[in-house]
Amino acid sequence: MASLADVFTDQERTNWLKAWLAIDIAKSGLEQFAENEAKVLHVNIYNTVLTGGAVACFNCQTANVLKCPSPGICNKRGANSVCKSMHDHALKQPRPCPANVCNKVLVEISKQHKFSNPSWKNTFANDWASNPWQIAKVYLPPDGYTGKSSVRDTDFNGIISFMMNCKHFDNKFSFPIASGKTHLPCILTKARDIGRTVRHTSTCKVTDTDLHDIFITLTSLLTDPQYLANDVAAQEAVRKLAQLQTDGLKLTTKEIVDLLEAAQVKLHTVENITEKAIDEMRIYIDHCRKDLSAHKDNCKKELDEHTGKCKEEFDEHRRKSAETDYEQSCKDFLRRLMAHYNDTYSNVSISNLDQSLDKPLADIYATPKIHRIEIEKNGKHVQKDRVLTYKDIFYTDDKSNRRIYLQGEPGRGKSTFSANLVNDWSNRARTSSASDGETKAFYDVFTLQKFKFLFLVTLRNSRGQTEVTQMIKKQLIDTTFSEDERADVYKLFVQIMKTEVCLVVREGLDEWVSPDGSNLAEPSMAGFQTETSTILTTSRPWKLADERIKNSQIDSLLEIEGISDPYLFSENILRCITDQTEKIHEIAEKFESFVIDRELESLSSSPMLFTLVICTWINTIDKNEHLKESSLCALYTTLLESLCKKANSATGYFNDSNPPPVHCFSSTSYIQPNIEHLDKLAEVACKLLLSTERESSIVFNDITLSNYFSQDEFTIRKTFALKAGILTNRKDKSRTGSSNSFVHKTVQELLAAYHIARNPNVIDDVVSTYLKLHRISYLELSQVLIFVCGMNISAANKLSALMDQYDVPDLYDFEDYDDPLPPPEFQKTIESGIREAAANNLDGKQLKLSHFYINKENIKDVSNIWSTNTFNAKALLIGTFEKLSSTARGEPTSHFEFNLSSCHKLERLYLSGSGLWLGGTASSATSEFPVLVLLNSADLPEGEESPPVLRSMISITMRSFTCSSVGLRCLLSTLLTLDHEVHCDLREYDIKSCANESHMYTNANMTMRKIDHDVECDLDNCDITSSEEGSLDNCDITSSEDGSRVRIMTASNNRLTMRFRYNECPGLWETLHSLNIKRLNLIEDGDWRVNNSEFMSKSLLSLTQLETLKIKVTYGNSRLWKAIYGLNIMSLSLGDGMIVSHVKSLSRSLSSLTKLETLSISFHKDSPGLWEALRGLNIKSLKLRNGHDFSVNHVESLSQCLSSLTQLETLSISVCEDNPDLWGALRGLHIKSLRLGDKFSRFTINHVESLSQSLSLLIELETLRITVSEDSRFLWKALHGLNVKSLRLGDTYYASKVKYVKSLSQSLSSLSQLEMLSIGVSVDSPGLFEILNGLNIKSLSLRIQWDSLKVNTVQSLSQSLSSLKQLETLTICVYTYIDLPLPKSLKYLNMYCRVLHPSEFRDLLNIMCVCTLKFECKLEFGCASSSPLEEYIGIKNKLEEHTHLIVKRFRIYDMRPGLGDIGIVNDDDLDYYDNTGLKALLGILTLDIINRISMRFQIIPALI
Repeated sequence: MASLADVFTDQERTNWLKAWLAIDIAKSGLEQFAENEAKVLHVNIYNTVLTGGAVACFNCQTANVLKCPSPGICNKRGANSVCKSMHDHALKQPRPCPANVCNKVLVEISKQHKFSNPSWKNTFANDWASNPWQIAKVYLPPDGYTGKSSVRDTDFNGIISFMMNCKHFDNKFSFPIASGKTHLPCILTKARDIGRTVRHTSTCKVTDTDLHDIFITLTSLLTDPQYLANDVAAQEAVRKLAQLQTDGLKLTTKEIVDLLEAAQVKLHTVENITEKAIDEMRIYIDHCRKDLSAHKDNCKKELDEHTGKCKEEFDEHRRKSAETDYEQSCKDFLRRLMAHYNDTYSNVSISNLDQSLDKPLADIYATPKIHRIEIEKNGKHVQKDRVLTYKDIFYTDDKSNRRIYLQGEPGRGKSTFSANLVNDWSNRARTSSASDGETKAFYDVFTLQKFKFLFLVTLRNSRGQTEVTQMIKKQLIDTTFSEDERADVYKLFVQIMKTEVCLVVREGLDEWVSPDGSNLAEPSMAGFQTETSTILTTSRPWKLADERIKNSQIDSLLEIEGISDPYLFSENILRCITDQTEKIHEIAEKFESFVIDRELESLSSSPMLFTLVICTWINTIDKNEHLKESSLCALYTTLLESLCKKANSATGYFNDSNPPPVHCFSSTSYIQPNIEHLDKLAEVACKLLLSTERESSIVFNDITLSNYFSQDEFTIRKTFALKAGILTNRKDKSRTGSSNSFVHKTVQELLAAYHIARNPNVIDDVVSTYLKLHRISYLELSQVLIFVCGMNISAANKLSALMDQYDVPDLYDFEDYDDPLPPPEFQKTIESGIREAAANNLDGKQLKLSHFYINKENIKDVSNIWSTNTFNAKALLIGTFEKLSSTARGEPTSHFEFNLSSCHKLERLYLSGSGLWLGGTASSATSEFPVLVLLNSADLPEGEESPPVLRSMISITMRSFTCSSVGLRCLLSTLLTLDHEVHCDLREYDIKSCANESHMYTNANMTMRKIDHDVECDLDNCDITSSEEGSLDNCDITSSEDGSRVRIMTASNNRLTMRFRYNECPGLWETLHSLNIKRLNLIEDGDWRVNNSEFMSKSLLSLTQLETLKIKVTYGNSRLWKAIYGLNIMSLSLGDGMIVSHVKSLSRSLSSLTKLETLSISFHKDSPGLWEALRGLNIKSLKLRNGHDFSVNHVESLSQCLSSLTQLETLSISVCEDNPDLWGALRGLHIKSLRLGDKFSRFTINHVESLSQSLSLLIELETLRITVSEDSRFLWKALHGLNVKSLRLGDTYYASKVKYVKSLSQSLSSLSQLEMLSIGVSVDSPGLFEILNGLNIKSLSLRIQWDSLKVNTVQSLSQSLSSLKQLETLTICVYTYIDLPLPKSLKYLNMYCRVLHPSEFRDLLNIMCVCTLKFECKLEFGCASSSPLEEYIGIKNKLEEHTHLIVKRFRIYDMRPGLGDIGIVNDDDLDYYDNTGLKALLGILTLDIINRISMRFQIIPALI
């Protein structure tokens, strides 16, 4: 280690070096102090100058603010001379500061100078505002400091001069600052003199005595008790001075070299210094440098030797250090986050009347009433157990819930629960005793310990933001940490959310709006890890009904329904707002009596409203002004009046000469003087609520707010609203500086409702436009509608009708549930509206409701509007009601009647409960039933039948109900008249006879299903027996284990299908007596054998309109054959792989069917007797199926049988194998149509010669249809040269794989009489469509069943179509859209496409519009799920402007279960089209395709 004593041999020169170093040490001790005071001086000067909104200036130079000439600066001589010093340039001429700031700063600087001669040459005025040291330099000596920009650049003399010359330091030392001219020199003066003496000595020597004085002086300065004694840097300098004085200061070799090099410069300037001294210093410096070099080499060697080890140790240390830093950072983050939560959520406002009236949350918090909601498979929400612990929230059966949703109506306590959760987490270190756990809900705070971090974001303050991470940054990080810290904290937060267990609380999802162009239903949780993050979201229920929020995304659904103990809650509130705490129980009892007397108990479910009632009541406790009714309008008017009073306490009243604008304002005192303000604010509230800019509908800035006021009234209206508390204003970090919102969304909804009530035209203009743009947002107006109901019932009726148009509740499947789902949200709104209108004594309630969900709780309210909505009703669901007991029947009771005779739009009917009666009309026998559902009008004369009802019905579900026999017959008759699809489910019901009221049905089940466009009804588990033969009204049907299952299918052909599970019963056949049935299907669905042939025969014979009978049984016995004897049917289908017995009886029955034209038989095994039974029949069509594996063992008998059918024209055989004997049986027949194989039975051709010979001998054959499992050259060879006119290859649902294209092409070319060709292909084969080239066919049907066509394949198909010169009808079914040329001879085009995007739809119609052909087209396609329907409708509307295109039909179908067409423009049902293509299309539509469009149009070119 080098030493100063080794430099010189002269001790006094060594002393001089020590003195030099002592000054450097003293300077380092004064730097921080001087810099800090320079900043304080800077702030003081600018605080003095920047008043009245002035801002700092950065443009003025020093010369600009100094007058010319300035003494000591300018060298100007005389008025006309030019300054060549300070003002030597045009830009440096004196001028006023543009901001009027720099001139003032100059004055303030001068005031602070003790000697009025600031060193202006040192400073740059354009840096004054940004660099405090530029101002400090004014107080330094005038020379040598111009380029010094900081205290570090300034020498010891300059720093001391700053302190001595600036008045700011007068109170910074314990001694008066004196230069020594008139007073004794102060320590600063002595220190300055030391610096000058040492730096500018002529001998470079200091005596021991002088050196001692130097140390004393410098140490005294640095230990001055006023400030420097407490300065860390100053005291470190004192420590070093003490070590230097005693030679204990350790200096490195480099530090010695730096000191000597600086001193060496001084030595060279001293005239009388000896060369010896200079040489000593030079030699010592060289010696030090050599030592440094040697030391460097040794260090490098040691470093090289230990690099590996050091690197490992360093990496390990860095890892541990990083972990330690991360853990420490996390602890600091937690501490700051908890402190923020304690500041923000530990207190809550208890009154909407005064938001500043807040109390500790712990004082008023009451246990919430929360239930778990189970979402069943069909989407039904079922309320389950009460949730009483945090574990119940975050776990289900010990499985952690990651995505939790807490729903609740407005004011039910969602936000308060979130606040309490945050407080519990922040204070989770506390524990609860066992006794607390037994009595206090949510005592298990330790459950929250699993979450290391909790982040709560209020979504109403994040409207327009999509990422929760950005919300956390804005709401938590930016408000908790300084600007310098935020970047690092956000990086820490990113690491935390990737590694730590976190709970994110998203508060108020219903108040969040995604930005325009975003289709998000909720903010994104991107960045959070699924395994470590739990998300708790609070929302109003309507928001969670958004179909974009899938049930699969919800791990746990909870519902908060207010507070568990309202009166304990009220006592807590009263204790906080009344001074009479000693009488708190007495006051609470009075309040409880008030609530009961005024029937306000229902409001206790809403803590917000209940608190409002409490606060309003306590304010009028000494007056006779308590609330008189449970009207929400009255309650919120009280709130509104209280708010108005805060802004303007003047009173005014509505009276006869000045009537109130709405009923609820009639008794107010503070509304009338402020009515102009309220009218304008109500208009603003309504327009904002219905704004298309949804992100600013709830929270809005001043710019948005100003759009609704004139310039003159903006400030007046806003000031009133803020003073009253109707509006709140919060600071934010936006450019506008603040955000506004109504004090509560419900207040905004009240004002919006008031505006609508006063201006009903708003409904047609504003509301209608808003809902057209936001179709699913109608429920957001629910509270508005309720308020309007209490203000203007006429406007409410109109608004409800508009909202009802958009109300399409989910169509649930009730088949597996005993009770209906609870009423949907819109009906709840209507019910509340009815009660609100009644509370305000308003008549004329005609609220529009299309979907009625009725139960015991709401039947009174809903039945009041049923009579005015029968023509509008689309759904009626009633359940569950019980019969009146025998003792209760004699007592007065309420009966509710629902007559369906006018419900022509009713689509869904659900009835459940033994207390429901379904009948034609009401009678005395219905007195025990509280609910009557009638099918006919009571005004009809007795015996006269009513016109068909339920014409729009698509679903019927009835369980555990009672009906009359007339009612059942009426229902069945009605169903048989329908021409569309219906789903029906009837179970466990009683049927009473009109004659003796005896039970006819008990415990019966009927279930209907959909099949194509038919209605299917399954009647399950019932046994129907007759008590009097031939009389349906006197029959008795009782329960048994054996039963039948009836499926009713109605279409334009009046079809009825009955499925039998076990043995049938006589009464069932009588139920069908004389019904208007054209097609009857009797199907075995278990082990059914006909036992009651006489009853069956009698019923069948009574069906005078019956044309087609289908019987599917496993066993065909004599009772069955007897039952069908003598029927006048034209078509008969028997068996399903049937075992045939008693063939002679079968033969007799078949022979008795004199009008029979079509016969279909499916048998298990053939027999000579079977073929004998068919011999000689006069049928025109015969279909033969042998189960699923057709084989003939008695070919000779079959051949003789077929030859005897002289009238036979059509023969269909479900062939499964290539049988030459079977082909031989076909020879010589005079049939016109032959079908071989079907979708269940496909075969492969091997015996081509036999088949070819048989086909060629069918000389009258015109139509041939063949379905094979795979093609072969033998098959196509068998078709060669036939004279058929129609050929169909493949089934509707089955397309062949064509391999032998050339062979098929040759055969088709040989069919000279061919007019109609239908081909289904499933694989793209080379040259496939070249088979069509040049054919003279008139009709072509192509079913191309693969996803995409190659370019060359499309070209080939296009060329082939162009070659069909005679083609009039083209049907094509494809997966994807292809652009094909149309033959000039075309008259009809049927196109089916699995999906068409809007652009493809537009291109297709554009091509059609410019077509020069006249033809008619049927277009069926699935809509792209990613494209809105409005795009398709808009394209169609635009193209309708073309006179060449005439739209005959445009219908949109919803493919979801239970939904039909949802829009018809025009509908022409003329059917010249090929519907087999539609069946093929429906077979390839995938689940992701929700909508299908059916369009028919005509193209008429302008030249025609």
